Amino acid sequence: QIKLAVQVLSAAVMFVLLIACANVANLLLSFASARQKEFALRAALGAGRFRIVRQLLTESILLALLGGGFGVLLAYGMLRLFHLYGARQLPRVEQITLDTRVLIFSAALSLLTGLLFGLAPAWQAARNDLNQTLKEGGRKGGGVGSQRMRKALIVAEVMLSLILLVGAGLLIKSFWRLQQVQPGFNPDNLLTLEISLPEAKYAEPQQRAAFAQTAMERLSTLPGVQSAAFINHPPFSNRFGINEFKIEGKPDAQTINDARLAGQRSITPEYFRAMSIPLLQGRVFTDADSVDAPRVAIISQTFASKFLPNEDPLGKRLNNGGGWFTIVGVVGEVKHGGLDSELSPHVYLSYAQSSPLRTRIVLRTNNDPLSYVAAVRKQIQSLDSDLPIYEVFTMNQLIEQSVAQRRFNLLLLSVFAIVALLLAAVGIYGVISHSVAERTNEIGIRMARGAARRDVLALIVGQGMKLTLLGVVFGLVASFGLTRLMQGFLFGVSATNPMTFLVVTLMLTTVAVLACWLPARRATQVDPLTALRYE
Repeated sequence: QIKLAVQVLSAAVMFVLLIACANVANLLLSFASARQKEFALRAALGAGRFRIVRQLLTESILLALLGGGFGVLLAYGMLRLFHLYGARQLPRVEQITLDTRVLIFSAALSLLTGLLFGLAPAWQAARNDLNQTLKEGGRKGGGVGSQRMRKALIVAEVMLSLILLVGAGLLIKSFWRLQQVQPGFNPDNLLTLEISLPEAKYAEPQQRAAFAQTAMERLSTLPGVQSAAFINHPPFSNRFGINEFKIEGKPDAQTINDARLAGQRSITPEYFRAMSIPLLQGRVFTDADSVDAPRVAIISQTFASKFLPNEDPLGKRLNNGGGWFTIVGVVGEVKHGGLDSELSPHVYLSYAQSSPLRTRIVLRTNNDPLSYVAAVRKQIQSLDSDLPIYEVFTMNQLIEQSVAQRRFNLLLLSVFAIVALLLAAVGIYGVISHSVAERTNEIGIRMARGAARRDVLALIVGQGMKLTLLGVVFGLVASFGLTRLMQGFLFGVSATNPMTFLVVTLMLTTVAVLACWLPARRATQVDPLTALRYE
């Protein structure tokens, strides 16, 4: 999952870099077009093409290095924020630093992008016809090749922006679906904290069971505490206990694929009440299910439906390799591994009959659970002053931690998508603005011959929207293939979700219309007489 996240986010960074470089290339093409007369005069005075190319490449590389420097400063600031707020979202985030290797890589990447994306505009400017440019007096901005290149760059920007927006849209919908998943219990006002009983002092199961019994009695009497329980592996704790179970009267598994594997958890009698997990059949554990009593177990609904289909599970006997247990109850399903985890079979054993040394306390309270931490610590240490309490969380905090990585991925990809959208809008605006400036004379002639303002508006907007729609088509085709690589990120959403594709396409098209409309509106305000004299 982490590897996939790094790959997807790295691709998003590369897309944003390409879009920004396309904008810079368009800017350099515009500058080169505006300076055609200057280059023509230089050539007439003896400057060779290589010298002109070298000048423009120098300017491009300087721009790229300046941008890279500002990017490093911004990355330093963002890294500080990651250190402060991203410790639970990113593994080993505190070890991420801007060392010499990062700075060298940033400088090399800036140099490379400045060279690659400055080469085409520089070569385009240097290969213009000298005589034609001098005869035109600089009235025309750029040649056909330059215009085609600018249009191609806009199409590429729109395509890359659409891919990022689709990816972000899928993650947003996926995260929303994940938030709607019910964990199988009520996480509100639920406190969890961990203790570890030293084996030297609590070597016998009777000692551990007695400690748990006394602790539960004291904690249950605290004002505002509804119920308290012990469990060795609570939901969303990233701790699992998996065992193979034999069922009396059924043949043993012959292969690993046939094995009856299920999660095993040890709980005290009040656990299901504290967690608000429904009892579907039979009974829950009681104080009578002690160390010396017959061993009993409670199974989840998935265990019953998977391993005991069309049978009454009550009274059946299970063996986990340590003895036989009689099933006395069936409870509802719980998403132990996380909101996005599959439902899996589980077996609950009585804590008194299967008491681990390391366990968690679960408390259901009337209000803010964290306000009870001091009182709980006091009660536990009154029983054993050497017992530390750690891993103190509310259940809602544990759930938030379980989706923190998804939220972080969503945040980063959304930021990249928004930046890409803004860059694409700026690129479209720049190309259309430059086109309007080049066609001022043409617009004046059209308006002098009776063209209405809405006709000019439709002409300019239509020019930009043709490029946008072409980029959208390419982007949809590319997104349809590339988003399949994100399937491991998604939950409850197809990588080709049509609604997401439709919404993103409409949003990008709307932004493109606005980016085209602004320079088009300026074109409609051109005075025909001024335009006819434009040079």
